[in-house]
Amino acid sequence: MTGTFNCASCSAPLDFTGAVTQKCDHCGSTVIAPHEMFYAVNPVPFDDRSSLKGRALKIAEVQRLIHAGNKIEAIKVFRESFGTGLKEAKDAVEAIERGESVDISGFRVQSSITPVKIHLDTREIGRAAKGVGKVVAVIGALLALGGVLVAAAVVYFTFSSRETAAVPTLSASPASTAPAAKAEQSSPFSELMRLGGEGNGEGRFKDNRHVAVDGKGRIYSSDYSPMQVQVFDADGTFINRWKPEQGQNLYDLAADRDGNLFVANDRGVFKFEGVTGKLLAKEDRIQPRGLALSSDGKLIVTEGKSFSIVDKDLKLVKKIENAAEAASSTFGFDKVAVDGDGIIYMLGRTEKDVFKFNADGKFLNRFPHSGNSANAIAVDPAGRIYVGNTSNINILDSSGQKLSDLKAYQAFGLTFNSEGEMFLASRPYVIKYRIDLEQ
Repeated sequence: MTGTFNCASCSAPLDFTGAVTQKCDHCGSTVIAPHEMFYAVNPVPFDDRSSLKGRALKIAEVQRLIHAGNKIEAIKVFRESFGTGLKEAKDAVEAIERGESVDISGFRVQSSITPVKIHLDTREIGRAAKGVGKVVAVIGALLALGGVLVAAAVVYFTFSSRETAAVPTLSASPASTAPAAKAEQSSPFSELMRLGGEGNGEGRFKDNRHVAVDGKGRIYSSDYSPMQVQVFDADGTFINRWKPEQGQNLYDLAADRDGNLFVANDRGVFKFEGVTGKLLAKEDRIQPRGLALSSDGKLIVTEGKSFSIVDKDLKLVKKIENAAEAASSTFGFDKVAVDGDGIIYMLGRTEKDVFKFNADGKFLNRFPHSGNSANAIAVDPAGRIYVGNTSNINILDSSGQKLSDLKAYQAFGLTFNSEGEMFLASRPYVIKYRIDLEQ
């Protein structure tokens, strides 16, 4: 598939992958690809929808109806499928009709379960019972109705709270059929600190997606756009905030032992004094997607189908031009992490795989990470690989064997300090966790 279109959320250019929906490489939003791109390469692209499911299946039907000129029915299907109001459905369908992408990150497919109607005829109950029996029957019926209402209320509030939860959570998924409460009690993941929160004041975030920790334990995070780096000490106390002079959209952060912060944005790669924001070096000839620091101080920078290794002053050491070709990756790489031996792990832009290279840039292997919308990758001091998705974090060993699976909320950026404590950018928070997995 060829062609590009702009993300509906951040306006960044996206390569069309041929999928009905795809994730923005820059802001993480899930967007609908413009329908004319499908018809440019296939006269009947949605004729066979057997491989589609969930939101993609519903949107394919909407796309088909729009192309057939049945706009009213398309609006109806969109509204019924995603539970939106008439205006929201109309706006979305008209945007698709104009050839624009649409952000559907917050949409969920509506359940097709029909509510059960309960009807109690007290006259029939009366005729079926006599004397005390009648009273017992009536009371039993009322208790049954009460039980149904209570059960319905429990279900409603349970699912309602999941949809509107404002506080991030992270817990281990049970590895067996043991009760959830028991699994949480023995969870090896415990929260140590939480900082940030919704807002635009000091120490607050609206859309922070990356986090970095330097050698002194100082914590850095920033909203995606506009960038404004906020700095906290190791105890979570706010220190400073500053805005880089160049760049609007933040793609990644990395901090070194000396307190320097490396920033990847839409204008290149930059090195700053972490606390003050003083510019130390820049390389605007690189179009970065992800950053990671190796133990010897070199910076790995992904650039789509290639990646570069630069020194601490951002001077080029080596560029691996044919990395995507060597790894059989169609669109190349996004976020990146490096372990203590210099082994490089990168997320595919479209493939749900981790790509493994040695310290010299030679392709070694690729393996699936089991995530649907990977946003981040990090390696802990023990060499375990963490792949962050919006709603869960998968933990793998260096060969790709799955070790554990964590539930999360709005999980984007991941990093570790030298003690093996995990820091998660879980917008609008930064959360610190202790990980007690067996070695």
